[in-house]
Amino acid sequence: MRGTDWNAGIWRPSLEQIDSTVSSQLGPGRVTGNEQGPCFSRQISMYLAKHMGGWSMVKIGRFYNGRHHTTVLHSIQKVQRLRCEDESVDALIEVLTAALREDVGMKASQDNVVTWRAELVETVAARVLDRLAELQADVGCSRRAT
Repeated sequence: MRGTDWNAGIWRPSLEQIDSTVSSQLGPGRVTGNEQGPCFSRQISMYLAKHMGGWSMVKIGRFYNGRHHTTVLHSIQKVQRLRCEDESVDALIEVLTAALREDVGMKASQDNVVTWRAELVETVAARVLDRLAELQADVGCSRRAT
């Protein structure tokens, strides 16, 4: 996991900006239920809201359909663990962070760089979701075997 100065710059991204950026790549996170896709999107958004935006866990939880602050804490810890274990999750976070910084005016960008980054985010997001599906299938198989 790379060290990143999350709070560089004057403005922090709003919860809406974070959710919009993550949702555009991973699907909506502000939905009810605990399906894998929306749940992972929500966890990534919560992680970025805390580490990049500096939002409190209570405010993040309220934004995501009134989730409890301990749910937010669990999400943040899970994403931190995934970043250490899987470099594709780490790369996804780095790309989403760069996209958010551009959205809030922290960095100027050129059109071809934005297009390249969007393609990279889509590729990394697909890889992460495939890997999570594999891990979930492995856990399901091991539970049935016991």
